[in-house]
Amino acid sequence: MLAYLLVFFEYYKTSKLSFLIWNFVISLALAITSIYSVRNIDFTTLAEDFIKNSVGILGILVGFSISMFTLLNTVSNPNIDQIKKKETGQILYGKPVYLFDLLIVSMIYIVLLESILFIFNLLFPFYFDLSTKAGTIAFAVDVFLIIHIVLVNVSTTVDFYFIITRKEN
Repeated sequence: MLAYLLVFFEYYKTSKLSFLIWNFVISLALAITSIYSVRNIDFTTLAEDFIKNSVGILGILVGFSISMFTLLNTVSNPNIDQIKKKETGQILYGKPVYLFDLLIVSMIYIVLLESILFIFNLLFPFYFDLSTKAGTIAFAVDVFLIIHIVLVNVSTTVDFYFIITRKEN
């Protein structure tokens, strides 16, 4: 369990504050909107459908993220070799952080959070009743985290694209 917390610490320590704020604001706004925009519709049915669909989507995302991580670690590309030597100016545990390290931390963060969300969504119906306030809050947290992880996944994929094609972002 400590290893999971370490990954979260490293991700937030090495991420740009502006990206984190942007990501959290968008995720929070969409999560809150998802609850309050369905006043006249059967919220419970919509939320249950969302949770059921998110299990499949998260399964696909976990597979995609693991594939991207595997590709990064096995591809033979001079651009990858260069980012292993390019420092970011950040220090973590008394050692410089390289661009490759940032990409690896982001990918591991994504896989870890997607896996946790996958399990959370599988177990959601056993622990939460959507007709209660606790169920509604848990659903909002779920929506927030799914949107957050999709935004991080897109950002990391774009970073990976720029590294492979050697374009500046």
